[in-house]
Amino acid sequence: MSDDRETARVLRQAKLLGEDSLNDLDRWRLRHARDEEERAAQRRAEECAPQQRERQTTVDELRAEMADIRAETNRLHDVVLEAVGEVLGEGSNKTCDLIEKAVRDLQREMTASIARHYGELMGRIDIIAPEVRPRANKDFKFAAERDDGDALNDLPDPHSIVRKTTVN
Repeated sequence: MSDDRETARVLRQAKLLGEDSLNDLDRWRLRHARDEEERAAQRRAEECAPQQRERQTTVDELRAEMADIRAETNRLHDVVLEAVGEVLGEGSNKTCDLIEKAVRDLQREMTASIARHYGELMGRIDIIAPEVRPRANKDFKFAAERDDGDALNDLPDPHSIVRKTTVN
C-alpha cells in the first residue's frame, strides 16, 4: 500500500514540477510506474484482442449481409418497376382498344341513325314534291377532274396539304 502511495506522490510531483525536480530514487519509481502502466495496458490490450477480433468479425459479417440485402432490395425494386410498367402498358392498351371499339360502335350507330333519318326525310320530300329533286348522274365529276383521264392531274397539290404532327 505504501508503494502505491509513493508511486502516486512521485507521479503527482513529476506532473506538477517536472521530472528534473525528482531525486534518483523517485526517478526510478517514476520509470518503474510508467513501465508497470505500459505492461498493464499491454495485458489489457491482449485480453481485449480476441473480443475485439470477434466484434470486428461480427461487424464485417453484418456489413456484408447489409450489402447483400441492399443489392437484393435494388433488384426487387427493378423487378417491381418492370412489372408495374407492363401492367400499366397492358391496362392502357386495353383501355385504348375499348375506347376505339366504343367510338366505332358510336360511329356505326350515328351513321345508321343519320341514314334512317335521311331516308325518312327523303320519303317525306318525295311525297310533297315527287319530281323536284335532281337524280344522281352516273357521269358525275368533281370540279378539279378532267375528261382526258390524266392520273397525275387528278392528284392533289402536295404543297397545299396541311400536315398535322403530334409530339409526345
